[in-house]
Amino acid sequence: MARKSSRWADFFRKVGDAVLSVEKLPSKFRRRAQVKKKATPKPKLGIPPVLQGFFERRHAGWPEYVMLKAQLAILSLFVVAVIYIALLPAEIFIFTPLLLALSAYLFYLTATQLKHAFKRDYPAYRSFVIMCVAIAWVFVLALRHSPIEFSIEALHLALIPPLAAMGFVFVAFAAFRLKYGRNFTYGTVEEFRGKRAVVRVSYDICSNVKSGLYVVESFAKIKRGDLVKISVERPMLGLRGAKVKAILGKSK
Repeated sequence: MARKSSRWADFFRKVGDAVLSVEKLPSKFRRRAQVKKKATPKPKLGIPPVLQGFFERRHAGWPEYVMLKAQLAILSLFVVAVIYIALLPAEIFIFTPLLLALSAYLFYLTATQLKHAFKRDYPAYRSFVIMCVAIAWVFVLALRHSPIEFSIEALHLALIPPLAAMGFVFVAFAAFRLKYGRNFTYGTVEEFRGKRAVVRVSYDICSNVKSGLYVVESFAKIKRGDLVKISVERPMLGLRGAKVKAILGKSK
């Protein structure tokens, strides 16, 4: 009887172990899934290998690459708008979808890559893109779809749409400059010796500074790798870009 009872005890013990092992299976699968999740690499944001040398020679990086894409898209939008306004007959409607596609691409680029590339001054970049898209559409609507037809007898009325469009451009750029323009930028100290330092500056739309390495004066205590605030000299029209002058101090 003792042997039979021990056999039954062994049998029930094995059944219990089997049931417990089945209950543990989901947790094992869960742990494996977590390991797989951790091993999944995040997508890298970078410059295509073909263009890396071009940007390295100009001491530029991924933010400048994103801004270049935005500038090329804006230029394409303006070129398409000019062709549509001046050169093509009214029966051709293919350029309206093209204008819509370029506008949608610019908004997508702004909401994704520009937002990630220029976190500190993202509102300025967003406003700049919106302003450029609005300018293109204002000219298309004012000059292509204006209800006022050109005639020598009513020349003063025919000039209203183009003058209104040019006035919109002037007001838009003036408002952007007043709201976001500044006489300083930010950079990283690469080298320093005495009262002079070499700083790496990224593209800055607010101060109109191009990316690159600049030798500047420094009147503050700095060390290599510091993020610093740098004064700039902005020209009246800003067509040639601002000049980087001197380090004002460490950036907070």
